This record gives sequence, C-alpha cells and structure tokens, in this order.
Amino acid sequence: MLAAVKKIAGDDVAGRFGAWWSGRDYVAPVEGEGGEAAKAEEPKAAAKPEAKPEIKPEAPAAPVAVEAAPVAKVVEAAPAVAEPVDGGSIRIKALETLWGEGRLAPGSFSIDTRLIDALLELTDKPGDIGFIGGDGALLNAFAAQSDRKVLATEWRTACVSRLSELVPSAIVTRGEVDRPRGFTDQSLPAIASVEAFAYADHKAGLVGRVFRALDADGRWVFLDTTRTTKKTPPEAFASAWAEPQLANNDEIEELLKLAGFKSVRKVAVTEQVLSAARQGYANLAQVLEGAATSGFTGREGALFLQELAWEAQTWRARTRALEGGALEMNLWIADKTEQLAPLELTAEMLDQSVTPDDAGAADALFDQN
Repeated sequence: MLAAVKKIAGDDVAGRFGAWWSGRDYVAPVEGEGGEAAKAEEPKAAAKPEAKPEIKPEAPAAPVAVEAAPVAKVVEAAPAVAEPVDGGSIRIKALETLWGEGRLAPGSFSIDTRLIDALLELTDKPGDIGFIGGDGALLNAFAAQSDRKVLATEWRTACVSRLSELVPSAIVTRGEVDRPRGFTDQSLPAIASVEAFAYADHKAGLVGRVFRALDADGRWVFLDTTRTTKKTPPEAFASAWAEPQLANNDEIEELLKLAGFKSVRKVAVTEQVLSAARQGYANLAQVLEGAATSGFTGREGALFLQELAWEAQTWRARTRALEGGALEMNLWIADKTEQLAPLELTAEMLDQSVTPDDAGAADALFDQN
C-alpha cells in the first residue's frame, strides 16, 4: 500500500502534499554538493549469436499399439468468491488515521472540554446525558469528567459498533439523525449533539424530539456547521456520511424558539476547528508512512487510501470555505429556562467564571453584622 503511494508521489511525500495544499507547483529538492552523482548505465555488450545445433535425421520409429485411455470426467472448479469488504470500518479507520483515535472529523480536547463544560453547567441533579452523533473522543472526554451514564444515539450504522468498542460504558442506540432514539420523554437534564442540524432533513422533527427528551430545566448543547450563502459548496462535503442540509444561523435560532427554548446562545469555534484541521494536515505525511502498518492489503488497502484521499481533499475545500466565511462553525446552547447570559457569547466570555475575590466581595456587601 505504501509502495503504491510512493509510486504516485515519489519519495518526497511531505513536499508534494505541501505543494498541493498550498496551491503551488511542486519543486523537487535540490541534491547537495556531497550527494552521489547518478551513475550512467553502461552500454550492454552485443550478445553473440548462438550456434545452431546440427540436426541429424532420426531413424523411423516402430509403430506402437496404444490402447485408448478412458476419458476422465472434467469437473470445473467453482469460481472463488471474494469475501465482502467492510467499507464502513475501513472508512472509520481512515478517518481516525487522519484526525486521531476516536475522531471522525477535525477536533481537539479544548473544543470537547468547552462543550462538556456547557453541558454540565446547569445539571446539578442526577440524570443520564444524551449524545447525538458524538464520536468516541468526545464520549471518552465526557466519561473522564463525569460519572453520569452516556445514552448515545448514532445515525451512522458503521459507527454504532465502533462507539461501543471505544466507550464500553455507553448505551449506544441506532437511530436517524432527525429521529434520535433511546431517550425517554422529559428524562434528561442535558443533551449534546455534533453536526445533527447539518445532516437532518426534518430539522423541526429533530428539535421537537430533543425538546421532549429534556426535563423542565433541560439544556441542549450542539456543535454545528452553518452556511452564510444561499448554496452549500458541494465539494466541501464530498466525503460526508450523508447529503448536507445546511441551514443558516437565523433559521436554527427560529426553530429553537418555536419549539419552546427560552434562551438561545452561540459561541464561534471556527478558528479552533480550522486549527485542528491544519494540525491533521501537518501530520499527513507521517500518516501516509504509518499507513503501511495499518493491516490493510489488496482491495482493503486500496479502499483505505481512497477514503483517506477523499477526506483530505474534501476538508481542504471545507477549510477554504470556512476561511472565506461561506461556512461557520458554532457551539450553540439552548435552554428551556431563561438565562441571564447575553444572546451572543464569545469564547472568552464562556471561559469566564466568578473568582474567589468576587465571591468574598459579595458576602461582605450583604453581611449586615
């Protein structure tokens, strides 16, 4: 598999990829002065013509009686049937190779932590936490910060078993992106989702089911991609799991308010996602070198490289769209109760908290004794 990559790109995989990513022509590295000059091929000596053997006349052979041998019945062997290739597991392997174990897209621990902090901010009573479309890295980060049970609903069939492998304590249920399953009505203090709006065809149905699953003080925290133009750039989602159904920010906010959410806020995380994508591309040369030990050969190896190439090319286009402002990535916080925080938050505002000095000043202010 690695030989196939080098056959296409040559030995300088990192240099060729860097040129492709930057949109410039590839220039081969100049060999140093101490380099060994290529040896010219020596002309081969002309081969001497072989002497033809002398042909002597043979004596006529005596006739020999030959008995007719019984004709054996020829049984044709059945054609070998190739074992089916599990394209879903190979695709997950390619995505995790590019973005990191348990990740299906560019992400980072800081983004996961920000989402989890917002998720647990108001959950001061016991209860399970729901997840829609969360990858293994996010669920493991949550399990490291909370002992609450994870109820995950997954709309990508190939990801159901993988999530169960990565997070054995989670209860994973197969569902649709706009019809999540495994949630009892009015039972969950909080739900988190990743790219649910981006791929949900029936967005009002998605919002309604999440709203019903949350308790009276419930919160929905979700990370999603939105468009700022009338059309979604198709090349930016060529390797997506489904046809993108992107909405704009106003449409999402309107759906949330119509469903009954009293407070809707969002935090821009485009730059953090772009940083994670660039980090993944910076490691791509090493990823290709490590692909030789991935365990895939033959047809599986070719499919693995194809998935890896599709993902890299697609996210190159999506990165351009995010940098140019055609797409946005935001972290949304929707509450069923009124919140004092402003509608539009910044990442810095979300990270702020009350310091001990502020708490002491408040105590002194209201201390009548």
